[in-house]
Amino acid sequence: MGHMSSISPGSQPTPAVVAGRYELLQVLGNGSFGRTYLARDRTSGRHVAIKLLDPRTVADWKSIERFEREAAVLQTLRHQGIPEFHELLHEPWEGANATFLVMEYIEGVSLAQMIAEQRTLDGGTVLDMFLELLGVLDYLHSRVPPVLHRDIKPANIIVRPSGHPALVDFGAVRATLMQPDEFGSTVAGTFGYMPYEQYMGQASAASDLYALAATFLHLMTGRPPRDFMSDAGQIDVPASLPGDARLGPILERMLRRAPAERFNSARDVRQALLAGTAVAPAGAGAAPGAPAAVRTHASTSPVVQSLLATAAPREMRGDTKKALGHLAPSMLQLMNGTSKKGDKAGILDWTTIAFFSVVTAGVLPFVFLAMARARRRRLKRFLRDGTAAVGAITEIVMEKGPFDSPMARVAYEFTVDGVPHRDVDQMLPAIASRWRAGDSVQILYIADDDYDSVIISTS
Repeated sequence: MGHMSSISPGSQPTPAVVAGRYELLQVLGNGSFGRTYLARDRTSGRHVAIKLLDPRTVADWKSIERFEREAAVLQTLRHQGIPEFHELLHEPWEGANATFLVMEYIEGVSLAQMIAEQRTLDGGTVLDMFLELLGVLDYLHSRVPPVLHRDIKPANIIVRPSGHPALVDFGAVRATLMQPDEFGSTVAGTFGYMPYEQYMGQASAASDLYALAATFLHLMTGRPPRDFMSDAGQIDVPASLPGDARLGPILERMLRRAPAERFNSARDVRQALLAGTAVAPAGAGAAPGAPAAVRTHASTSPVVQSLLATAAPREMRGDTKKALGHLAPSMLQLMNGTSKKGDKAGILDWTTIAFFSVVTAGVLPFVFLAMARARRRRLKRFLRDGTAAVGAITEIVMEKGPFDSPMARVAYEFTVDGVPHRDVDQMLPAIASRWRAGDSVQILYIADDDYDSVIISTS
């Protein structure tokens, strides 16, 4: 039971308020344990989704335990591609004690609705969504312990108005092994998307990857996965698929019957798609037969591009010094994360700085000046000694810095000599807001410093 792609016509519940706060507006979906409602939070005015565990339809206490386990898992997750957990409530409901899971309402259109409406999506859009969802799965599967969704299908992927997909309905995460009496409803709802081993209660990260591939096969062809299933239970991917040609071989491997023959991780899938997307030094051509870049975000500054063609160590003069001036944020940019490099400080900006300087006894400018100098020193070290590489973004989290200044924490991974490395860098929101999980960014790393790295892309 998950969020519908939009507020579709349906039965209207009797006007009710949960916990004296959440006003139920409409039924969004029905499941085996109860309903999901669209509700309005009277405190904040925002819309939320409320999943109800209806005590009158629960067969046993294990159902309640699994429902609360779903809430416990969601409470630990923080990702833009996953509904945000708000709270778990135990409240009276129609004469019985019920449990309510309150979470973010994902507004948008499900892939199931897009398929039903026969919408035409260009290859770049499909590839972007696929890469973003790989980022979501990488986040889930990298948790300790790993979180397996177990029910990926078109109805459980919502595309927000911004175009970013979200994975919803984590109800299946509650069960490690399905009970015998669950087979009927579960298979009916997910047949074709669920790999064979999952029926045996042996789900793994490879199982989620299988389901994602089956979902995108459906999206790209308009035909359900069962149409491509052989008598042996193998989904045979057509030799020619609409959209980006690189997806066909990737989907074929993800849909192999034996988990050991699939990719080991979402990270491996993304690496296969991003192979060959490294930004070539200025003046150098791409290798013959190399695939085109997926969504490479290299700096547009000719100064920085010229720098990448120069091997370390570099002298801090000429293009290297110009690159430092281009990349290092100013104090004003750090105070206002939405400002861009070319923005000039006006009278109002300086008046604001002066005001808060007085209010904070001079602490505010000192803090941001120190931050700007620290970033400049760090960049200087990498521009002098760093080696260029391309990283793939795995997560972007907006955070608050000193005095509630906005900052973005960008997690990414890169490969050197076949060995993967992961790192995190802080970026200005004005830059990071242009990116999404799965995008590639130009980095500099220092192998002798445990592969420490920084992002040098600015667009």
